[in-house]
Amino acid sequence: MWGDNGRTARALWGGGLTLLLTLMLSSCGDGGGQSEGPTGSASGASTGSASRTSGGSRTGLLYRDKEVSLSNVQAIKNGCPSNVYVEFADSGPRVLGPEESNPRLNDDGDQTDEGRPPVLSWSPPCASASGQLDFDDVAVAKAAADAGDLDQAGCQDAARAAVSNGTDIDGYRTRALVVGDRFCEDFAAGGRVILLRVVKVSGTPVAELTLSATLWAGPAKTQGAPAQPGDKNYENQPFTVSDDVAKTHDCSPGGVGLGPDTPYVNYRHRLSGGGGDIEYFPSCLTGNPKIRFSAYAARVKGGADVDLTACQDAAARGEGNDLDVPVSKLRTGDRFCMFSSFDKYVALLKVTAVTAKAPVSVTFSATRWEAPEPS
Repeated sequence: MWGDNGRTARALWGGGLTLLLTLMLSSCGDGGGQSEGPTGSASGASTGSASRTSGGSRTGLLYRDKEVSLSNVQAIKNGCPSNVYVEFADSGPRVLGPEESNPRLNDDGDQTDEGRPPVLSWSPPCASASGQLDFDDVAVAKAAADAGDLDQAGCQDAARAAVSNGTDIDGYRTRALVVGDRFCEDFAAGGRVILLRVVKVSGTPVAELTLSATLWAGPAKTQGAPAQPGDKNYENQPFTVSDDVAKTHDCSPGGVGLGPDTPYVNYRHRLSGGGGDIEYFPSCLTGNPKIRFSAYAARVKGGADVDLTACQDAAARGEGNDLDVPVSKLRTGDRFCMFSSFDKYVALLKVTAVTAKAPVSVTFSATRWEAPEPS
């Protein structure tokens, strides 16, 4: 995917063998050259050391600060595609040509993360005046300016935390970009973590954009056996709802989904509410911010441990529709049980932190089980 032209072989031995080895090495290359794409370019930078497992898969740092540039001029010259795609392969970033198909689609034309590297798409100004960077549909976070240096674990943690507090992003307006902005993506399907940093941004609308990419490799997400009734999906997984994040989404209610893999928060349903299994109505919508539990839900009294059976029984005896609890009535340590006969799960929710005065914030830990078979 990367060209070999212009790479200089290292001198190894003297004499006639030097020339032969030089020619051989020049033809092989080391992945650190430069490739011109039809709507941009990708340039090499220093690569990090990467170990190999017994199976030959790469782990650790694959490369650091390899730059990729996107140009509206080049897009126009190539027919102004609605989207320009950049693949972040293990060898380095590559801008795809207009004749290449959408890399996010499989041979059947369906969206997939399997068997492909992370991908970023850019809508150039000639196709869209608003300008947009679209990330993969996975955990993506805009890293805080004061986050310091980010390694593989730090970048991955930032992306996953964004899913649990509603700050994860799937797209970003190019007009809002500034030099130094950083984005972390946890591409779990391929076991890749990518850090993107804005190096250059120019034009109104943005017509020239340069990003640097750092890529790490780890174990890919594997699909185990399907969860069986009574199995625990996860334990003490945190999620947070807050006024601060709601305000950045036009004061939308927050919706929490207790998915089978992890809790996730979003604020993307302005008219219908946050949706999901739990809703948060922020201070900017009501003078008395509240949490709404859906399905069957009940507050757990006492301090005894709560297992699957006890939690399901408590929830089944609770509210049958929506249970509303004002944030002012919440205390650290409060527990709630939920049971959904439709989605077939039981969940134990514990308040681990609460700020009742604006800006309000509530953090829960969630434990989720597959609902047992009806008895």
